[in-house]
Amino acid sequence: MSSSDTVSVRFAQVEDVPAICAIVNHYIAESSSNFRTEPYSVEEWAEQLHAGAERYPYLVAEAGGAVAGVAYAGPWRPKQAYAWTAESTVYVSPAHQGLGIGSLLYGELLKRLEEQGFRSAMAQITQPNPGSEALHERFGFALLGSIRDAGFKHGAWHGVGIWQRELGAAPDLPAPTLPVRR
Repeated sequence: MSSSDTVSVRFAQVEDVPAICAIVNHYIAESSSNFRTEPYSVEEWAEQLHAGAERYPYLVAEAGGAVAGVAYAGPWRPKQAYAWTAESTVYVSPAHQGLGIGSLLYGELLKRLEEQGFRSAMAQITQPNPGSEALHERFGFALLGSIRDAGFKHGAWHGVGIWQRELGAAPDLPAPTLPVRR
């Protein structure tokens, strides 16, 4: 990517799903940052996008006409009392790393979650993962604790750090979160 290329962040569309799958599947195959062991199919991702996009932002960064990264949120836990807490995720294409795209995407994702009325964003980070840990620290996440040897992948045990960022004040009686505004 040259310095003349612009990067834009927009809502993910169904047409982006093959590129999103390629990015996420790279991390599934080549790293332990995603504990899934089988790649996503395009159909699975299209279903996930369709099922979650009204309540949670699904964003892509576009650079030079290509999807360069994806950031999205989902439920932290399925119980109703967790309705104001979202789990946040960001992945950047290997070809676009080191260009600030992860920060651009994450900043937009967290801003949107806060505007919707979410009170916390949670992240689960495979340990060790200094790049992801540094990104989360820059965005005000705090490490709450770790689960030792939580998963076995690529021939080794990996822990998981549980990170939280508070997004806004927690009122005594919270209003329901708002749907995604496009």
